[in-house]
Amino acid sequence: MAQGSNAEWIVPTTDARSLPVVELLTGRGFVSGKSGSGKSNTVGVIAEELLDNGYNFLIVDTEGEFYGLQEEYQLLHVGGDDFADVRVGPDHAETLAEIGLERNVPIILDVSGFDDVEESRELITRTIEELYRREKEVRKPFLLVVEEMQEYLPQQGSGGDLGEMLERVAKRGRKRGLGICGVSQRPSSVDKDFITQCDWMVWHRLTWEADVKVVSKIIGSDRKDELTDLDPGEAFLLTDWDDTIERVQFRRKHTHDAGATPGLESYDRPDLKTVGADLIDEIERAEGGGPPDHPEPEPEPGSLEDLTLPDAPEGPPQQADGAPEPDPPTPASDDEATTIDGEDAIEPEAVGDTPAGEGDETLARLRQRNQVLEREVEELRTLLQSIDPDHDLAAEHADQPDFATPTDATDPTATSDAGGTARANRGGHGRGTADGSGRRRGANTTSSDLEAPARPTPPERPAERSGLGGVLLEFGEMAIYLLKSTSYRLRLASFRLRRKLS
Repeated sequence: MAQGSNAEWIVPTTDARSLPVVELLTGRGFVSGKSGSGKSNTVGVIAEELLDNGYNFLIVDTEGEFYGLQEEYQLLHVGGDDFADVRVGPDHAETLAEIGLERNVPIILDVSGFDDVEESRELITRTIEELYRREKEVRKPFLLVVEEMQEYLPQQGSGGDLGEMLERVAKRGRKRGLGICGVSQRPSSVDKDFITQCDWMVWHRLTWEADVKVVSKIIGSDRKDELTDLDPGEAFLLTDWDDTIERVQFRRKHTHDAGATPGLESYDRPDLKTVGADLIDEIERAEGGGPPDHPEPEPEPGSLEDLTLPDAPEGPPQQADGAPEPDPPTPASDDEATTIDGEDAIEPEAVGDTPAGEGDETLARLRQRNQVLEREVEELRTLLQSIDPDHDLAAEHADQPDFATPTDATDPTATSDAGGTARANRGGHGRGTADGSGRRRGANTTSSDLEAPARPTPPERPAERSGLGGVLLEFGEMAIYLLKSTSYRLRLASFRLRRKLS
C-alpha cells in the first residue's frame, strides 16, 4: 500500500543532509532527547519521507502520537481501544506481521490504550517474533520503530521475553532485512549494548547529567555544552556509513502533530485516511490468531467450550511437538440441561428462537461465566494444596491420627484386665493415670474428652468431567472438603491443647 518513487536517499533536514534508505530500513538506529526537544517529530519526519518513497515500517507507539500520519497517508492504526481503526490483541500478531511485511501496509501499533501492561507486552513480543520469522523467507527491507525503549530494553534489570526479542533483532535482524530504531528520553536507562551497536544516532537536547555523560562519550566531550543548548528539532546526527557527526536541523513534519503539548486553543482532530473496511474486517475475523480462513476446531467433549460459540475462526490445533492434532471426537450432546447461578442454561432450540443479537449476548455471558468458574476451580484446588499440602495422600492415612488416642495400649486405663482397671480406679482424689506421653491426667477425664479427631477424606479429582454440571459438582465437593479440613485442624489444635493441659 505504501506508494512513492522508491528513492535511495531521503532528506529529513532543512540543511539538505540526506540519509540512505537501505541503512535506515535494515540498520540499527537510536533517537534520543528530553521531552519537547523534537525527537518524536524527527521520527515522524523520517516516517513521512519513507512513506513518500514507498517504503514500509511498523511503529510501536506507546503514547498515541503517530496516528496523525493518517492525515496524508494510508496506514493501519491498531490498538487496545476504540480510538484505533481496529482493536487487536496478542492473537492478532501473525495477521499484523503478514499485513505489514507481505502486503506492504504501514502499521502504527498503538499500545497506549491497553489497561493490561502484560497484554500489550505480549502483543509487541509476538508481533516482532512474527516479523523476524517471516523476514527469513521474505528478506525485504523493513523498519521497526520502538518508542520508550528504556521500558523494553533497560540498562538495569531484565526486559523479559520482549527485551530478548529486541536484542535478537538488533544483533541478527540486519541479515534478514529487518532494521530497528529505538526512541527514548533517557539514554542512560537504555541497554548500552544496544546503543553501541547502532549505525546511526540522533541526539536532541539533553540536560540530565547522567544522560549528558553517556552521550558525550559517544559524540565527544567537546560537544557536551552544545548538547544542552540545542533548539527544538536541532540535533547531533552520527552516521557510521560515512563516519561523521554533524549538527543538523530536522524539518517540521507535514502531518498532524498528535504528540504536541495541548495549548489553550481548541483542539480539532483532522480528517484521517483509512486503509479500507475490508482489511479491518479481515483483522477482526482473525481474532483467534492464524490465517482468517482456517475453520475453528470443534470443542472436546466434556469441556466448558461446548457451551460457547467462537468469536472468530482459529487455526488448526497443534500438539506440543508442532504436529496437527487428530480430529476431536463428536462433542457431547447439547440436550443436557444445566444451570448457572440458578438460571436455566440455554438449549440449542432456545438460541435459535432468540431475536437477533440477544442470543449472541447470552452466549457471551455464558462463556464469561464458564471461564470465571473454571479459574475459580483451579484457584480453589491451589488453595487446598497450600492449606494441606498432603491432602492428596490424606485418604490413605484417614484412620491414622497425629496422636495416639487414650485407648492406646500404653494407657493402663485401656487394658481389658480387670485387676488393672481396679488398680486404676483406686487412685483416690490426688492420683491420675499415666497416659502414652508419660504425663498423668486427672481421674475425672474420660477417654472421649481426649479422642483425636479423624482426618477428612479429600475428594478425588474426576478423570472425566461432563460439561458445566461436572465442574459445579467438583467445585462443591472441594468447597465442602475445605470446610471439613478447616474444622479438622481446629479440632486437632483443641485436642493437642487439652492433652497438654491435662
